[in-house]
Amino acid sequence: MTGVARPTAAELDPISRVTARMFVIAVGVVSVALSIALSLTQSGRDQISLPVVAVAAQLVLALSYVYFIRAADPFGPLISLGRFQIFLGGVMLASVLNAVSQFGSNALIRDDWGAVCLGLALILGAPYRRSAEIVWFTLQAVGVTFALAIVQNLSSTTSVTLSILALTAATPSIAIGLGSAAYARSLIGSLQQSKRDADAERTQHVGAVLTRLAETDAMGELGSLRRDVVPFLTRLERTGSMGPDDAVRAAGLASVLRRAIVERTSQGTLADAVDSYSDDDRVAVHLDDRQTAALRALIRQIVEQLGASARPSLVLERRETDAWGSVAFAARPGAVMPPSLTPFVRMVRLVFDQVEVIAVDGGLAVTFRFDSSGGRAAVSWEM
Repeated sequence: MTGVARPTAAELDPISRVTARMFVIAVGVVSVALSIALSLTQSGRDQISLPVVAVAAQLVLALSYVYFIRAADPFGPLISLGRFQIFLGGVMLASVLNAVSQFGSNALIRDDWGAVCLGLALILGAPYRRSAEIVWFTLQAVGVTFALAIVQNLSSTTSVTLSILALTAATPSIAIGLGSAAYARSLIGSLQQSKRDADAERTQHVGAVLTRLAETDAMGELGSLRRDVVPFLTRLERTGSMGPDDAVRAAGLASVLRRAIVERTSQGTLADAVDSYSDDDRVAVHLDDRQTAALRALIRQIVEQLGASARPSLVLERRETDAWGSVAFAARPGAVMPPSLTPFVRMVRLVFDQVEVIAVDGGLAVTFRFDSSGGRAAVSWEM
């Protein structure tokens, strides 16, 4: 197991640790109940030669599951390779003690609960460990069950071929262990695919939001007009003729287009949108259209929601290799970001790095970082 370690299912989906722990509890109850039931059957009681050791085996089994249930706390550290090894070692010890308790009187291996409980323990590895590690644990369990089969053969009162006895004893560990390894591999594969799909959808959504932002806030009505003008011109080019309705439509689009251009021109610069503007290091030239649009939309919303008393200000400055900015506005002491501004702050987060909302003297500020080979920007307002 060398090279880059692949993630486990619990690492890929932390929420699944809640249900995985419930599964651990269920398997623990089944294992302990099974060990008690097989020990209390008529044949089980008759084969126990050392009752104290038999009780100790069940106690070790129960304590192993108590340890693992506590270690599987969904809000605690992840189950490490060492922790699972300790748990499996406890179950193997319980299996050995169970075999020792029947030494000299063991007649039927089907009454030995050790091998079955080892198999049940292996299935718990699927959510917490990798498939290759589960195969390694399976080899350990098979080795223990083979050794116990030899002990069984030496102490058995019946004559059974050792190979058949060993295969019978190891079957639960082999079948459940390999099944658990395959399930872990399948589970990790499905979670990774779901993560890739979610990342692709998130990227697509962010791209759509940024495009819409650029077409609306940065372009005024020009962005939305593009969806009307381009199809209209395409259809005219395809048909090669213009009817009466097309002429009316063209005149309407031209009128709206002129109005949109005037609106776009009248928006002015970022300095025109705020009461106070500072850019001594001239880093504003590094803002792209989407970033400018996001800042203009935020400042416009501040003014519309809070009025002239908000007095928004914009500060841009260079710091080392990045530019930083801050949009600040007046607010009462202890005030929080108004809910109406939250969507606009999210737009800022989409196009800038390290965006934070902080309290400043007399108000709040939205700070952000952008690439400019040096600089910082901030938006502020007062109430």
